[in-house]
Amino acid sequence: MRPVTAPLLLLALALPCAAQAQAGLEWSEEGVPELRLARGAVQVTPVLRLDLDAGAYDDQERAGGFRSGVNVRRARLGLEATLPNDFEASFIWDFGASSVRDASDLYEAALAWKGLGWGTIRAGAYKPQHMLEQAGSSFDLLFIERAVISDLAADIASGTGRQAAGLEVHRDRWSAAGYVTAGEMSKPQSWGQRGMAGRVTAIPLRGEGLLVQLGANAAYQWRPGQEGGYNEASLSGYPELRVDTRQFLDTGSIEADSLWAVGPELAGAAGRFYGQAEYQYIGIDTPQGGMRHGEGWYVAASYTLLGAPRSYDRETSTWKRPKPLEAFNPATGQWGALEVAGRYSVADLRDGPVQGGAQRIWTAGLNWYPHPMVKVMLNYQDGHLALAEGGRDFKAIGLRLSYSL
Repeated sequence: MRPVTAPLLLLALALPCAAQAQAGLEWSEEGVPELRLARGAVQVTPVLRLDLDAGAYDDQERAGGFRSGVNVRRARLGLEATLPNDFEASFIWDFGASSVRDASDLYEAALAWKGLGWGTIRAGAYKPQHMLEQAGSSFDLLFIERAVISDLAADIASGTGRQAAGLEVHRDRWSAAGYVTAGEMSKPQSWGQRGMAGRVTAIPLRGEGLLVQLGANAAYQWRPGQEGGYNEASLSGYPELRVDTRQFLDTGSIEADSLWAVGPELAGAAGRFYGQAEYQYIGIDTPQGGMRHGEGWYVAASYTLLGAPRSYDRETSTWKRPKPLEAFNPATGQWGALEVAGRYSVADLRDGPVQGGAQRIWTAGLNWYPHPMVKVMLNYQDGHLALAEGGRDFKAIGLRLSYSL
């Protein structure tokens, strides 16, 4: 049975409070409805997220390359609840097709306790705060997709819908998070996995309009499991645009005793400028061939042209998206927030008999926020794949329409 029933039971116990106490519906400053029960002791808010993607590939000289298409990338629906005694619960289902193959997966069912005062204990199925791009909300990403090396490292012991229990601490100038993890809820064949993941950050520079953060993270899987078999692992990635099922960056199935990933991160903002970078070194311990390695990195930057620039979020030690200063109204000259961004990413999965290929992508992006709950993203990619059977070049244009309640 899936180990996620505790949050559901708490929500079921909380809702009947409305029958015996004052209940009311209020609206937050952001326009989110909030149901208050038991004289305000219980607060329930809905979760609604929709990402619609379209992508077109061009300049592929070799046949059998990436295919253009459309995808409902995310379609999340659920509830988040604040409960008595410093408890919080969440239950969110995702009806989107995150890999263009599967749909209707449990995204999050978790229980958190903040009663320590200095940290949060969290358990259930959720996304651990591991790595800079993985710790925050996908609604705050600079580009349509995370850099491929971030997803490769997250697949080892974190990522969305991961069964996990951990502790998160966020202080004024530093943070730390650590988890023990099992498999992903969307992949029942992975439930036998066992691992751990963690992240630490520190803020060495902070001043008026300036903030610089350094960090490091690691993940370790001491019991790999893939397709229901132990001691099997694989690493594969999309070209940072998920409108096609093809993954040329792919190690295939590898017999492995353990997997790990470790790397530093750097992020900072100065006025309207924001930049971030991460590096990951991946190790695969194979019983016959010794240790095999992969690696990757990315560097990205953005500049807010209109609206309030990106802001620091202490709860995740990440930066949140720009926000419009006024509601979108062309008649009064209010166009919301506008951001330009660029990124260069590299991932290399070639080492000895493991020939998963190498991928590098230049990406340019334009992000428009006409409303705090609405986001429009336009990305242009210029990529190259180095594979055992020869190289592949591609160019792509991606468009995303997002709504988040």
